[in-house]
Amino acid sequence: MGAKENIEYIKEELSSDEKLLGQLIKTERFFKKYKKPLIALVGIGLLALAGYGAYDWKHTRDLAAANEAYMQLLHSPSKEAEDLLASKDPKLYRLYLYQQAVRKKDAATLQKLAASDDPIISDMAKYHLAALKSDLAKLHEIALSDNVVRDMALLDEAILLDKKGEEKKARSRLARIGKESPAYEAAQLLKHYGTKVSR
Repeated sequence: MGAKENIEYIKEELSSDEKLLGQLIKTERFFKKYKKPLIALVGIGLLALAGYGAYDWKHTRDLAAANEAYMQLLHSPSKEAEDLLASKDPKLYRLYLYQQAVRKKDAATLQKLAASDDPIISDMAKYHLAALKSDLAKLHEIALSDNVVRDMALLDEAILLDKKGEEKKARSRLARIGKESPAYEAAQLLKHYGTKVSR
């Protein structure tokens, strides 16, 4: 009985070795047949990895240079730092221009930024331009839109309406400012006290 089992075991081992050898021969034929395309595929993969690494390295360097230029502009503005920021990170440069235009109340720069392809900078520039000019119609248009400065436009519109003596309209604008808005507390104060000092 033991010899019979041993013979069966040896047959199974030989059969599995034959299968393994058959698989190795098939794999070798596959590699011989597709050797060049496989090498090309590996080469392309390595080039793609190298390209991505180079892009990531350049992007990190540009970001660091842009941040350094921005910090320099905040502390001691210069034309070189402005040009560097504009070339390395145009979005951060537009934000810097917006920040300076609001601080200096520069309507011309705000007008240029309002035409920007960056929707957030464009919306904020339009809002500040309308607030700077006390343009009630433009503030109302911004307040009707759904953008980041909607509630601030509603608040400014209410202030202008209240100053004109149109308290009812002003209160209706303030009522549209939701509790989750950062402008909510200011709207509540304005509802209660208004803009007139004599109240």
